[in-house]
Amino acid sequence: MVNKILKPNEIIVFRKRREPSFGILTGELGEKVSVFSEEAKEVEVDFEKVVLSTGIKIVDELTQSEKKLRLRELRKDLEEKRDAIDLKTLWECVFDADRELTLEELVELYFGDDQLGNEDLLLFFWAVDKDDLYFKREENGYRPRMPEEVEETLKRKESERKKLIEHRAAIKWARYIIEGRELTEQDFNFTNYLELIKGYVIHLDRFERAAEAKSFMSQVGVRDVEGAIEFLIKAGSWKEDEDPIFRRLGVDERFPKKVYEELEKIIEQPEPQDGIKDLTMLETYSIDDENTEDIDDAISVQELPEGIQVGVHITNVASVVPKWSFLDEEAARRGETIYLPERHIHMLPPELIREKLSLFEGSPKLAISLLALFDKNFNLKTYRFIKSKILVRKNLCYTEAEDFFRNISKGLKLIEIALSLRKKRIDAGALIIELPQLKIRLSDDGKILVKKIYMNTIAHIVVSEFMILTNWLSARFFKERRLPAIFRAQPEQISEEARALDERDPLFPIKAVKFFKPSRVGLSSEPHFSLGLDGYLQITSPIRRYFDLVLQRQMIGELEGEGACFTEEDIERLYMQIEVGIREKKMIERSRERYWLLKYLKDFEGKQVTGVVSSLRDRGASVYLPDYLLEVPISLSSEAVIIEGEKISLNVENVDPLRRRIVLVPASA
Repeated sequence: MVNKILKPNEIIVFRKRREPSFGILTGELGEKVSVFSEEAKEVEVDFEKVVLSTGIKIVDELTQSEKKLRLRELRKDLEEKRDAIDLKTLWECVFDADRELTLEELVELYFGDDQLGNEDLLLFFWAVDKDDLYFKREENGYRPRMPEEVEETLKRKESERKKLIEHRAAIKWARYIIEGRELTEQDFNFTNYLELIKGYVIHLDRFERAAEAKSFMSQVGVRDVEGAIEFLIKAGSWKEDEDPIFRRLGVDERFPKKVYEELEKIIEQPEPQDGIKDLTMLETYSIDDENTEDIDDAISVQELPEGIQVGVHITNVASVVPKWSFLDEEAARRGETIYLPERHIHMLPPELIREKLSLFEGSPKLAISLLALFDKNFNLKTYRFIKSKILVRKNLCYTEAEDFFRNISKGLKLIEIALSLRKKRIDAGALIIELPQLKIRLSDDGKILVKKIYMNTIAHIVVSEFMILTNWLSARFFKERRLPAIFRAQPEQISEEARALDERDPLFPIKAVKFFKPSRVGLSSEPHFSLGLDGYLQITSPIRRYFDLVLQRQMIGELEGEGACFTEEDIERLYMQIEVGIREKKMIERSRERYWLLKYLKDFEGKQVTGVVSSLRDRGASVYLPDYLLEVPISLSSEAVIIEGEKISLNVENVDPLRRRIVLVPASA
């Protein structure tokens, strides 16, 4: 059917990557022809790739743009009309022909002796060539498909048609939800679309249907993950304060079934008695934040003829949680307790903490006790670690402890010893920086409570110094006995610039943070200059930190005469395994704290807050909000003049907790 006698300015059809493409013939070059393509380019095409000369000519006077438009209109017109060709009837006539049919044969069967115009022939060619149901394009013609193949394709197309209708309905439904409108008539269940978006929100680009989810989100006007969460909340498929980061990182408040099954036996198991020193006669007190459930340390003081004995008692988790049990493995996987404003995700089951581990008042508990003896000048004379049983007389919060210490003689002794320990560390080069902390929590009725806590009270100093003492002497215990452990060191001397910081400066907290450097960890004990100590490790929180539990096991093994239960290789492997997860959990804590703080500040929109200019940059600055320990970038007008350290009033223009974003504008603007 192809007329090889081609004429200039004639529209021809040629193969471009096997698909039909239009061009206007501009010349012949031996085995090639030159054509003006649909892309408005002059291209050379192999003569053998020309499949149809249409006989339709384009007047030479047209511009290139007009020629391009003509070719595009031709393609559009053919696409709109090609269903007019009855390919089904044609196929029914030839489907049993087990061979390839030429275009000429198909034209003769379809049109018979009718006189064909150029446009009719082109439309027929286009319909057959673009068909994917009844005919399969071959090298020199078209092969009719088998009936079963056609039936399967029809089923697929019908399924695709229904999916397309459903998809269009889903787009309408989603847009209604975003606009806050109600879709009264609904013929489809859109649960699969909710699950599609939810899967992307949780897993991001690791979601196997991420491309499909992002395409749907784009079609309905959802621009980011936070927008997808907002959509899910409006659709009732996502709780308002739910955060995908928990599921994204595999963090679950619940424990595996096998842990709960094992837990019952552990709780019922009688406590060991061998080698336990009874210290229940000591006046022992715990000091923690209000509402703390996992109380893992307590302090006692006793006046003896040879001096003042301070006891620091750490709950004995190692004697309750069997090594390599399901419970122990789950604790290792979790690494540490996650403290969130809305709840705690415990390293160990809350039932075990309440029943066996937390040092609640009035209930005897197993402990590892440091008994440190001080002389009348508060110098450390001797110390020892023992396995013990203690009885906490009273669980004190920091406010209660403040009054307690100041009103009884033993409390005053603890204060004096703690202050003496601090002075010795400062004399040894320690840098004491007590930064305020922001405590954010949710009350039982859902109210967000924000409180700025100062860590330089007497009660905080007493607790801090005796925990530091315990960790320091534990490091010495491990070093002297050559027990494998992860030690923490700060090998760099404190800079004079850091020592020159003024605590009265409103920007002191953010300036001080710049001098904080992470401790160096290793298997050997080295000086910790920022603490003013010759060695240091962490062992005082075995309910909350798994590696403290590991080191407690090491210490107990030595106290029982069995030696270390972990080799250096074990210790190093465990630490690396746990530390990766802990970094993720710290990220969760920071993210959630910022979310709840910004949700609290959402009520300040349209109001003013006071900030301090913390830094300046081109056409902008950062301000520090001392009441909320929050640094925020702001934009400045070209005429604004501010200086670092200046107090300024700021309008709270917009707060977006979900995107962790707050917009502040200088009130003068």
